[in-house]
Amino acid sequence: MAHGSHAGAQNFLTSARVAILSGILFLSGIVALIFETLWLRLSGLAFGNSVWAAALILSSFMTGLALGNALAASARIRQWRPLYLYAVLEILVAFFGCTVVFGLPVLGNWMRPVWQTLWNYQLTLLGLRFIVSFLILLVPTTAMGLTLPVIIEDPALRRTNFGRAIGFLYGSNTLGAVVGALLGETYLIATFGLRGTGLAAGLAGCLAAVIAMLVARYSGDTSPLSQFPLRLDASYRPPWRLLVVSFGTGCIFLCLEMVWFRFLHLYVASSPTAFAIMLAVVLAGIGFGGMVAGAIHHGSARLDHLLPVLLLFAAIAALLSYLFFPENVAQSRSGVFDLSWRAVALVSIALMLPVAFLSGILFPSLVAKVQASVGDRMNSTGITTLFNTAGAAAGPLLASFVLLPSVGYQWSLLLCAAGYVLLSVLVSKRSTWSIGRPVGWLTIALCVGAILLMAILPYHRAESHFSHASRPYETDEHGNVLAHVVKRIEGTSDTLQLLRRDLFGEPYYYRLLTNGFSMSATNPHSQRYMRLFAYLPLAFRPESEDVLLLCYGCGVTADALLHGANVKRMDAVDISKEVFALADFYSGINYSNPLRDPRVHAVVQDGRFFLQACPRQYDIISGEPPPPKMAGSVNLYTQEFFSLLKSSLKEGGIATFWLPINQLKVDEAKGILRAFHNVFSNASVWASADQEWIMMGVNGPGRRVEEKQVRQLWSNSNSGADLRRIGIEVPQQMAALFVMDGAEIDLVTRDIAPLTDLYPKRLTDEPWDDEASYRFGFRYLEAPSALQRFLGSTLVKAIWPETLNQSLESFFILRQTRYLSEAIGSNRLAELDLYLRHSRLRMPVLEVLGSDGFRLAIAERLASKAQAPPLEIMPDLVAGALARRDIDGAIRLLEQEKDRARFSLNDTFLLTYLYCLNGSVDKAEALVANNADSIKKDQSVDWLWGKLESDFGFHPPTSHE
Repeated sequence: MAHGSHAGAQNFLTSARVAILSGILFLSGIVALIFETLWLRLSGLAFGNSVWAAALILSSFMTGLALGNALAASARIRQWRPLYLYAVLEILVAFFGCTVVFGLPVLGNWMRPVWQTLWNYQLTLLGLRFIVSFLILLVPTTAMGLTLPVIIEDPALRRTNFGRAIGFLYGSNTLGAVVGALLGETYLIATFGLRGTGLAAGLAGCLAAVIAMLVARYSGDTSPLSQFPLRLDASYRPPWRLLVVSFGTGCIFLCLEMVWFRFLHLYVASSPTAFAIMLAVVLAGIGFGGMVAGAIHHGSARLDHLLPVLLLFAAIAALLSYLFFPENVAQSRSGVFDLSWRAVALVSIALMLPVAFLSGILFPSLVAKVQASVGDRMNSTGITTLFNTAGAAAGPLLASFVLLPSVGYQWSLLLCAAGYVLLSVLVSKRSTWSIGRPVGWLTIALCVGAILLMAILPYHRAESHFSHASRPYETDEHGNVLAHVVKRIEGTSDTLQLLRRDLFGEPYYYRLLTNGFSMSATNPHSQRYMRLFAYLPLAFRPESEDVLLLCYGCGVTADALLHGANVKRMDAVDISKEVFALADFYSGINYSNPLRDPRVHAVVQDGRFFLQACPRQYDIISGEPPPPKMAGSVNLYTQEFFSLLKSSLKEGGIATFWLPINQLKVDEAKGILRAFHNVFSNASVWASADQEWIMMGVNGPGRRVEEKQVRQLWSNSNSGADLRRIGIEVPQQMAALFVMDGAEIDLVTRDIAPLTDLYPKRLTDEPWDDEASYRFGFRYLEAPSALQRFLGSTLVKAIWPETLNQSLESFFILRQTRYLSEAIGSNRLAELDLYLRHSRLRMPVLEVLGSDGFRLAIAERLASKAQAPPLEIMPDLVAGALARRDIDGAIRLLEQEKDRARFSLNDTFLLTYLYCLNGSVDKAEALVANNADSIKKDQSVDWLWGKLESDFGFHPPTSHE
């Protein structure tokens, strides 16, 4: 009885010890994930975020972990208590982890001259970045790789089943990583910034070390600590087949993770918080799987003989979770940014959790089986983790550079499932397939099931997922088809789809989708502000020879920059080679591929690292990066980035940069403005009648440009036609794009902190407020105050010719009117009357009638080829005639429409107005009388009758409903 009581107490103490050590590793997991997130984020700033640079940084991180695993696999602990050694490792992680967080930004600045020296030796530059990042992360990552193998050597754990211990410890450590992923992204970085988050992680690591030391001291450890704790004298015969399986499971799972994330980005915004949620789901599955493995291994139970079954279950789960992916959960009203975080979590769980859970069971089971062969617990944990980590390092590279670009995400997923099947065959014994044993029947059934699933999987299913991303841009709210996909590329980092909208059977515009988000387009609205990124600096610095474009998009800005009369060289930088590959697929009015111009040099590189490493300086730099809330984009809108931008400009050079206030909360837009103005003392903001603002910064005081030089943009045949096509028809309209200068930026941002590298969460993942953005925009586009700011601006007085300041008020009023019309609607005929009778501009007339310069060019080309213009192009031809102030021509076209029985009530009102404008009031009255029964009373009709009566003597009908 006494012996039984003693055994019970011993079991309780052992279980308590396992629980305490699991808690320590839970805390360690939080620390490790937070540090990993910070290191990868800051390494991207120092060494670049291109696909190759990111792969090198990740490889250096994984190499450090593998080195720690290798030490654990080949060494024995001498004299030191394992928990003391663990505590030292945690302190090393904390100290060097914080050192890396504080030191990487400084190192990036120190290394800039080296990068610039090696710029023309790209392979050497890549190699050096790997070496430097590896050396920086060597100590903390090696220490991280040692923590689990070392703690498993705790003497108290030897009294418990090894599989149980490794399951609970591994699961707890991974669940801690779940908390680290969410805590860091959703709270710590936003509250304390990157450095504060690093310090918090360091303190948590020190706390784990203190707890470990207290536990060791409580257990009565008195071992001296005078010698190095490890000796490299482990000798055993590695179980190679099991280690190959460990490598394979690590490789396949990380490859699957890349495939899953690529697939989910067709449904989920590529935002930092979405990424954190998806990562947390994967880690949670692994963690819970580890805990289940520990529970199943209780006592003498073993899962070794079930390894083939687990691998086959993983293959089937990978296929079924894809096959039954809940698309309906991921439906949103207006695109991926409208998806709730709950929905992100649900689709992530449905797709990734089953395989992650099985993977969490697999790893401890593999370690337990290796331990049965190796004997030493630390060595077996170290060598199994070493091969698993090596596979995990290879998986993302295999997915990004081989599988996804060559066979796409669906075939990549199938190959991963097939890989699990092959590993199940490799790890199994002949008895595993024996029909005389239940496990044999189960293994055979699962293998047959996996093969059948791969054979009958509907391979067209990928199309429905691609269509989910493109559908909001292919159809209108009534389901009418507007556009179609002309090219799809699954690249190394993203899925790109190029959509084309045809008009009257000819290409009208293109839209470039990256994953599930519209990244760029050539529609008239986009053409205007994108081309202004080029024409604004060309107007103020017409002598520009060297220009740089950061982010190529659809090539619209590139095309406009090449219209500069003196431009001799243009470097176009984009992180995606696939974006450049699509350049030949565009066609349209006066389009020619800018990349075929001998002055253009396309560079596949992260824009920020390009500014760090390229020694060239430019007259003009224009930047149109992805929207600020996209993952990885925030560091292209920070004060440090703008400093790099300025340092790459020549004296007097000009930078223009995108500020989409319609995709930001108001204070976030102000934070970016503050960051830009902190760098460029001569900063200003310009915009057309929309919320696509253009920040412009001058490197130095700037100089006044002469009126003759400004007018050259309009007198040049290429740039002049281009400017008129986008609605900037006279130089005064360029002036009327002004929004504010540095003095006003100071006022509007006086209580706002700038967006910086160390405080990236000043730009949140929260949705923007459309109404607040509209009000903020209107405040600065309101004509009287905007004109006064322009005329009173010291910057404008220094750089803009005063001779072009005559009659500016009407152009500011025009911008305000178009802004209000687009935002809240307007009385179409009242707006048309304003433009026809008080302006000579063409584009406002086209726009108020629902046309534009691109539509009109297509319509006129078709009309020139036909004896009678097709009915579908008649509204554009009418708009074109009115834009030319050809009232008679517009009347003839409308009368032809009426004669061909395609005449709407709106056409009736327009023709009535034009008859009066042309002096044919009697015809107007007759037309109205003939259609009196269909005319309903409303405010627009009341305005029209009153206007025609007061201005032309028109007699409206005596009564209408």
